[in-house]
Amino acid sequence: MTDILNKIISLFISEQDEKADMDTKVKSLLLNLAGLVFTLIVLVEGIWSLIDEHIELAIPFLALSFVLAMNYLYLKKFTGIFHQNFLIFIIFLTCSLFIILGGNTKMGIVWSVFFPFFTTALSGRKTGTYWSLGLFGMMIIHFFVLQKLAPLTQSYTFPQIIYYSVIYIIALILAYAFQFIRSEVLLEKERIILDSQNQNKAQEELISRLSHQIRTPLSNITGILDMLEASPMNDEQRDYINTIHASANNLVSVVNNLVMASKAGIPEPQEITNFNLYNTVNNVLRLFPYEHSKTRFNLSLAADIPGQLTGNSIKLKQILLNLINSIIRHNKTDHKQITLEVSRIDTMPGKIELVFRIISNFVYTSSKGDVSNTEDFFNYQDFLRLNAGKIINYLDLGITQKIIEIDGHSLNIIPHPDKTVFEFGAVFTTASSNFANFTAPEKVKKVETAFKPRVDMKSASILLVEDNFSNQQIISLYIRNEVSKIDIAFNGKEALEKFGLAKYDLILMDVQMPIMDGFKATQKIREIEKSTNTHIPIIAVTANAFPEDKERCLVAGMDDYISKPFQPEELISKIREHLSS
Repeated sequence: MTDILNKIISLFISEQDEKADMDTKVKSLLLNLAGLVFTLIVLVEGIWSLIDEHIELAIPFLALSFVLAMNYLYLKKFTGIFHQNFLIFIIFLTCSLFIILGGNTKMGIVWSVFFPFFTTALSGRKTGTYWSLGLFGMMIIHFFVLQKLAPLTQSYTFPQIIYYSVIYIIALILAYAFQFIRSEVLLEKERIILDSQNQNKAQEELISRLSHQIRTPLSNITGILDMLEASPMNDEQRDYINTIHASANNLVSVVNNLVMASKAGIPEPQEITNFNLYNTVNNVLRLFPYEHSKTRFNLSLAADIPGQLTGNSIKLKQILLNLINSIIRHNKTDHKQITLEVSRIDTMPGKIELVFRIISNFVYTSSKGDVSNTEDFFNYQDFLRLNAGKIINYLDLGITQKIIEIDGHSLNIIPHPDKTVFEFGAVFTTASSNFANFTAPEKVKKVETAFKPRVDMKSASILLVEDNFSNQQIISLYIRNEVSKIDIAFNGKEALEKFGLAKYDLILMDVQMPIMDGFKATQKIREIEKSTNTHIPIIAVTANAFPEDKERCLVAGMDDYISKPFQPEELISKIREHLSS
């Protein structure tokens, strides 16, 4: 029945308004419904008058019914203010004739009561009230002037005049009040939506600033760690560096997840690398030394899992770190125990699906009493009935759950009377598989109008545009053994001056700088190159990590983009790619 009614209602909405907003659809529906209803009413009055041989009533009503029918059949195709005002005028004229002539039933004035509701709905409170007062004025003129001068018009007694006048005024007030409430509700709804949009925008801007401020020093930390790892160290020092590096990588993932959470629906960039699963998991466990956290760890890997895997190891570290940290933080027992078991599930050839199972003596409690008192704990049956969302909220695992769900997996929590099991899946490939399947698609190289010879990296001259002194040192250390010459500019204006005085093979451009930012400097360089028919590669090196930041860099004229923190090999690879392209 509902579907039938919806189809009938859709017949009264013109094709032009089908894809319009809801307010336009409502107006179109009201216009066409009112046009059809008044056409039928006036047509019936005209036919009835014709049957009763009241030609003086039949002619005007049949003429009006013809105009209304033409409006409904033809003019409804034209949306806009003209059609709206034309229909209101025709119905105003129809109601005036009903008041003056009375109709064959002598009750035509009753239809005028609906006029204020119709006009205020279509034209708004102000214009609709003017139309309604105009009809009321026509009613008063007839009551006290026309019915005395024209004997063929409908006459009303004084009680009827009072009665119809009061009813019409009440209808006008109700129509005005209804539209007032409707408009206030719509305005409040728009205000709430606008406030929500402003809050989301402010939140995104805050996260963007925090991300930029965190990434800059974090890039320096990871850079120094990379160089330390390449230097001679004993085993103990290397273990310390590996532990710090694991923490730094997880902090990088935290920042990435913060950005990802603020940009719902945007896929996280995949950082695909070859890694050793045992070392990766063990480095995470090493972040929780037994003597400090009083936690005993056990690690068990299935024998059929290859030692080397290809995938996003940073994401795996972050999931494990968040889960274990939350479990330890909420476990009130004196001796905490965590067992991490990793097993393999048979999947398609070339892919390895692993199940990570964390078993802990943590048990959710319903009170803040002594955890050793088992009466304070939910029993097994009660715990099974707990909402999974409440458990995740209690353990503060909302972001972790989203990270797992991005790849199509889920976080399962399995409670037992004396322990809790946390499970999630992840898919990897063996390191021997074709690594090209996981690399980003090769960019289509720009076709340059001028011949650009390939430049050997060892003889390259590079301009580094960076306002932060520490960043200058780190990036210079990254590439100083790979290139011939590195010049430094502290802002975009200084970069333009150096660009005009020397020839460079590539520019590393920061984005946020005083005096002149990287976008403006890049645009200026590209304008200069148009007159010389040359093109120098520009790589944006920035802490801005939102997807639209990369798009903005490319639109400004930069050739590539790298977000801090990054691996030295990644930056060197990009430089080599653009020097040889």
